[in-house]
Amino acid sequence: MNSIQVVVSGHSMWPVLDDGQVIECEEYVGQELFIGEIVVFLHPFNSNLTIIKRIQKINPKGDLWVVGDNPDPTSSEDSHNFGFVSKNNVLGINRG
Repeated sequence: MNSIQVVVSGHSMWPVLDDGQVIECEEYVGQELFIGEIVVFLHPFNSNLTIIKRIQKINPKGDLWVVGDNPDPTSSEDSHNFGFVSKNNVLGINRG
């Protein structure tokens, strides 16, 4: 599997990931995803925007509920704003 590097922009994943930090991700090509993993994906309403969040829930259809780690609810846009995200939007996984 290919590896991709992602630069974190913003504070939505603080304190786990810092603004400007570079992380290594495994390219997503359909492998199983698990609650607690960090995923990089295309924003569901703006495909020009790539975001990084943690999987909090996976519904029976396989869609992902993703949230930032920052305890400040105003620190980012996540599934609380846009709902479940399709696995088809996932680009990479950081398995920690």
